[in-house]
Amino acid sequence: MNNRKLIALRSFIIAAGATAAASFVGVFAVMIGASAVEMGWLQSSSNSLSNLGQILWGRISDRAGRRTPFLILGSVILAILWYMLPYSYNPVDLIILYALISLFSAMITVNWYSFIADNIAEKRGHFLAIITNIASMGTVISLIAIFFLLDSNSRKDIIIPFTAASISYIASALIGFMLTEKKSKSIMSKNLLGTLKTLKNNSIFYQYFMATNVQSFFWSLAWPMFPITIVTIMGFSLKVVALLTIAAIGSALVTQYFIAKFIDNINRIPLIFLNKIMLSGIPLMYAFFDSFPLFIGIEIYSGFLGSIQNSILTSYTLDVVPESHRAEYISILNGFNGAIYFAGALTGGYLLSLFIDFFPLKLALIFSYIIVFSGRFISSFLFRGLKEVGGGRNRGALSILFKPRQPGSPSGAPINPR
Repeated sequence: MNNRKLIALRSFIIAAGATAAASFVGVFAVMIGASAVEMGWLQSSSNSLSNLGQILWGRISDRAGRRTPFLILGSVILAILWYMLPYSYNPVDLIILYALISLFSAMITVNWYSFIADNIAEKRGHFLAIITNIASMGTVISLIAIFFLLDSNSRKDIIIPFTAASISYIASALIGFMLTEKKSKSIMSKNLLGTLKTLKNNSIFYQYFMATNVQSFFWSLAWPMFPITIVTIMGFSLKVVALLTIAAIGSALVTQYFIAKFIDNINRIPLIFLNKIMLSGIPLMYAFFDSFPLFIGIEIYSGFLGSIQNSILTSYTLDVVPESHRAEYISILNGFNGAIYFAGALTGGYLLSLFIDFFPLKLALIFSYIIVFSGRFISSFLFRGLKEVGGGRNRGALSILFKPRQPGSPSGAPINPR
């Protein structure tokens, strides 16, 4: 079996296993008694490590000059960690295990996109678009199967998706042995500090860099709140979480098909700004919606806008960074985002905890969501001043590395396994 088929197979398997399972982590934490502060630690540590780890693993694997050993080792470790996850009997255990999962997922991510960059040459952008759709379909098919396997009244059923994630990484390790690898090309510059010092010289990227980081703080404030709303306020079961996630992914799939038709022929800045404004309303929906059909509506809305965000921002980012330092700049962007995510999600958990000391949980969540909405809405105007750039609307292999976090996932902001 050639590399293209193996890459497609692995993408489908991981999406059906680990990506689907990640949708349940936040709600599982609430089910085993995680407080608002503990939810902040869960979301902040996992998302920051998944981004910061890419810089660490990228440099280590660059020096080694090979990718498949890291793919195999990372897959084995992740298989073990996912298998252990459902046996977390308290939130602290879950926080530690999921943080480790995030760190080693970063090892997979940076080496996976580097492997594709080194070993897939012709029609790479088209190939990646197909892979993305295959992965999305894998997640949807898996979630539908999980829905029928789950008992709506039993939180013990969490073992089903988490064990599926473990099995998917065992399969990933086996596929790693079958991949044919060429000698790796270095993707990181040798002087990270030097690149940081010259960052301001690229005014277009620097403006985008600052806008992204400012909004990332307010973006991540809500992550600990979403699962608490889903489980404690709405009382939704694991089966319902599966349906909500299916609705979001299904909406995103349809959107991706149409957005690809005209993304190359438009001025992206107005769409980026409008998209950010519309996404800022999601916290208000979580605050005031009070029925299952309305929450399905949130996920359809979230999937639709989230898909536009991912398509437009990935395209814009890959065009705005210097071609000779693309991997370096994206790693810096992800690394800083990771630090901001840590601060934002942790602040969101403590903010909600503070309001809970004075108000009932429902009212505390409403006040917290209003603050999140205000920050997201105001910071959206930072994107209005961005400048459109030329270029090929690049959708190369590096697009695998840069993926903005999904806006309204019922599990908060789970990592996106590769």
